[in-house]
Amino acid sequence: MAGAALQAGCFGGGDGVRPAGEAEKAVAATVRQLERATARHDYVAICGDLLTASARRRAGGPDCVSLTRSAAAGVERPRIRMESIQIEGNKARVTVRTSATGQGEAGDALLLRRERGRWRVDSLGG
Repeated sequence: MAGAALQAGCFGGGDGVRPAGEAEKAVAATVRQLERATARHDYVAICGDLLTASARRRAGGPDCVSLTRSAAAGVERPRIRMESIQIEGNKARVTVRTSATGQGEAGDALLLRRERGRWRVDSLGG
């Protein structure tokens, strides 16, 4: 989850770091929503509210909720720590470190896309 270190380091509290704009804040909010929904096992919110239409299709379309639930079976206390956010137009790349109980930390990237006026997750691993 985004903590004080991220807030200071990426969002304007550190030396020489520019303050976050509205787009960066909105992208970070979407990533935090993803983390919370995953922790709550709220696959309806993930598939319905947080994924782009193309990501939802790739995740099984009408079976997105059940397939996502199966894929996340056994994942407890998931954490997403954001390290950087890069925005170019309607696309964003968020470098993250993910972890869960019983699993090591892993580096990855989330790709987000602005769709219907909101930032949504388009893919993991970009």
